[in-house]
Amino acid sequence: MGTAYINERCRKILTLLLMAEDYISLQQLAEETGVSKRSVYYDLCKVNEWLTEQGISELEVVRGKGILISEKDKNMINEVIDHKEVEESYVFSPSERVKIIYCYILITHLSEAVYIDKIAEYCQVSRNTIFNDMRAVVAQLQEYNLTLVYEKKKGYKISGDVVRIRALFFMYFNSLYPLFEAGVLDFLYQEPIREHYEKLQAIAEELNTKYVKGVLFALASLVPLMYKGARRPYFPNLNMDKLLPTPEYQIVQRYFPDLDEKEHIYLCLHLLGSRVAESVIDEMFDNHADQSVYEISKALVSEFEKKACIEFEDKEELERALFLHINSSMYRYQYGIQIGNPLSDDIMREYPNLFDITKIASKYLEQMIGLPIPDSEIAYLALHFGSHMKIAERPEDHLRILIVCVNGVSTGNMLKREIQKLLPYAEILDVVAAVDLLNVHEQCDLIISTVKLKSIVPVIIVRPILTDYDRKAILNHRLIERQKKTTDVTELFEVVRKYVDEEDYESLKKDLAKYMQGESVKRQISDGNKKTGLVEFLAKDRIRIERETYSWQEAIRKSGEMLLEAGSIERCYLDNIISQIQYYGPYMFITKGIVLAHGKPEDGANCLDVSMTVFEKPIHFTEFYDAQIIIMLAVEDQEKHLKILRDIMNLFEEHNGLHEIMQKCAKDEILVYINQILREENTTE
Repeated sequence: MGTAYINERCRKILTLLLMAEDYISLQQLAEETGVSKRSVYYDLCKVNEWLTEQGISELEVVRGKGILISEKDKNMINEVIDHKEVEESYVFSPSERVKIIYCYILITHLSEAVYIDKIAEYCQVSRNTIFNDMRAVVAQLQEYNLTLVYEKKKGYKISGDVVRIRALFFMYFNSLYPLFEAGVLDFLYQEPIREHYEKLQAIAEELNTKYVKGVLFALASLVPLMYKGARRPYFPNLNMDKLLPTPEYQIVQRYFPDLDEKEHIYLCLHLLGSRVAESVIDEMFDNHADQSVYEISKALVSEFEKKACIEFEDKEELERALFLHINSSMYRYQYGIQIGNPLSDDIMREYPNLFDITKIASKYLEQMIGLPIPDSEIAYLALHFGSHMKIAERPEDHLRILIVCVNGVSTGNMLKREIQKLLPYAEILDVVAAVDLLNVHEQCDLIISTVKLKSIVPVIIVRPILTDYDRKAILNHRLIERQKKTTDVTELFEVVRKYVDEEDYESLKKDLAKYMQGESVKRQISDGNKKTGLVEFLAKDRIRIERETYSWQEAIRKSGEMLLEAGSIERCYLDNIISQIQYYGPYMFITKGIVLAHGKPEDGANCLDVSMTVFEKPIHFTEFYDAQIIIMLAVEDQEKHLKILRDIMNLFEEHNGLHEIMQKCAKDEILVYINQILREENTTE
């Protein structure tokens, strides 16, 4: 290749490495470039591809140290940079190329033949690299029962069920959307696609409904295929009597009169399955448009509460949000028109415990609708649940913050919750779309946004799913720094003031502010990364083996003794658990033979803690429910215990934990087994 291609962030990483005289860790690179360690890893893969194209050795990460470029390789890299025109063009990662190749073939093949050379030229890599990528494309297609077909005169094309072909395009497009926004995917900027996008925007306005921009543009990209393609989508179980009267169907016919009727149906289903306007929420919910979906949304909330050992305060609001989401999603579930979720990976990485508990609770939804729920949809549900989990009450102050987010209501609400946790003394005014920003200087002191804005009010740009770097950027902002110094120091100083001479007041306050600001930032970040799993809590003094016979009430009290002795709970906590089981029945059974006994924080829990009691003789709760292990969980708030729950589910649902533990004769043996299982589980994450 005559031109060396490397993007700005990769260039910065390479510059940092070239300047370094010692090893640089991935964490250091992440902090310097303002991205996550995972993003740095992907960028390094891109840098290595570029180095390979130049005939230079790839960078290697030394465990426990990081990366150090040899003097020889430094000279070679500098020579390339000095003597070649280095364009700041985006360098695609291997996974990005696989998705791009698929989208490129699908969109391009009807207007022109697609060959290896064209794909290699577009991706700016060698033919051999593309051949390797093609193997990955074929493997991906096989998972969806699709095939990659090659014809000598027509080049490559995708063959298989039309609905599946388009569904995969949607999923890939959504994950590539940041590249599209940056103007990198130029094959999607054709004039007809722009025209179709404007039509779809007009439809949204006429329906008084908002759609995520990426969904509309992906749909617009497929419209040329709807006109030119020989095959049409088919939905065998579709209820046309229900579909034909909808405003969506009527308006699609009007805006796209030349399209085949089956394509009208396809567009209509997408519009029905992707709407997000709050006006639609109110209309559908208040009229109970689909009573069964309303009942499902209520039951799903209850199921999550049981699995997560929490109780939502604003339950009705959450049910309303889920009602709209599930009602719309039904069309996607039933007809295979999945749109994907560009934030799925971020959600699973930043909120793994929340995601896993949601996945467990979503089994109920799968049973009710008789269809599997993909991880991308579970990620959306996790955001809904997470955004409604209670945060402990703390005093507010006068710093007014507005959140701007374009990725949907659930994402914005989750961002709001995270910022409330981070800045408990601030007032979060609202979550708004960028297009709705008017006179912000009269509303707020600070904007935290997921998109770039032009504003006279200070703006902090963050990712839709906060990373540690985002949290540091927020906490270190001058307005927040100043506010924290005032609130933290003032409150503390009022306590110690009477013991301090007046002449020392200002100097002490200043020094104390510096100290507390630094400690606050460290604490906020470290608290987010703190592991609070089952392994960290269970020790010999938190495990008992009981050989006597007990009633279930006696067994509950016996199981709580360890936490009582530790001061983690009050006796009333056990009384409340017994009352709950008497009223609701044995709902605390998480699987056969296992009871997860828990109350609410206000029921007498002093701090997060857990114990396990193994009963040699089964504890009889009802005719059909016997327990041999009771796990006593002291719940401090609605979030800190989720890692413990996740570990418990892994231990007893994913592994045959009950059988294995009942074979152990001593507490030491039980501890060794639990540690072995959970540490292995955690190292694979």
